[in-house]
Amino acid sequence: MNPFEIIAQATQTIVSNPSDSSAYKQRALILCQMQQFDDAMADLDMLINTLHTDDAEIYQLRGTLRMNKGDKAGALDDMRKALDLNPELLQQLCGKFKTK
Repeated sequence: MNPFEIIAQATQTIVSNPSDSSAYKQRALILCQMQQFDDAMADLDMLINTLHTDDAEIYQLRGTLRMNKGDKAGALDDMRKALDLNPELLQQLCGKFKTK
């Protein structure tokens, strides 16, 4: 399946079941791969703010997007939450978020 088909399938799932967090996550990950960061951020915000996910990967991804947009405080908040949910992420994050 190509990325556009995956997005279409995830979107169809979301339309029929707006609380399907796995469909939002799948779509956000594909949108990030396609560098459609604003759309990906909207799905990540939906997962965190509305569906109240406790998935560390979602917080980590949103933190990365926030950092790339210059929102250091928001990125830090998300990375802290990701680490609270999964302390093993620390090894993966080392060196990615250096301050200047």
